[in-house]
Amino acid sequence: MEGEEKSKKVAKEKRSVKKSKAVVLPTQENPAASVAEKPSVRKTAGGTEKRPVRSIEAKEPSYEQVQLRAYFIGERRKSLGIPGDETSDWVQAELELKTELTAK
Repeated sequence: MEGEEKSKKVAKEKRSVKKSKAVVLPTQENPAASVAEKPSVRKTAGGTEKRPVRSIEAKEPSYEQVQLRAYFIGERRKSLGIPGDETSDWVQAELELKTELTAK
């Protein structure tokens, strides 16, 4: 019984410590950063908002997409016995994904 009570007490203390550790840092206003975060939105003639406009940044593949594509390029290259390295696989993966995204 004593062990259960101690474990409950310890768990409660841990929860209270987690809540008290939250530190609020002062925010610095950066006008350029706040403008970049807001997505641009198209407006129709009636003034209602439509879906966000795609920017150039949306045409960049994510790190995970490039990583996965480079893996499969490397596996194909190794199975066919083609010389190369991981860097060339990565560059090729980025190029392929960028051309696919711009074609859409």
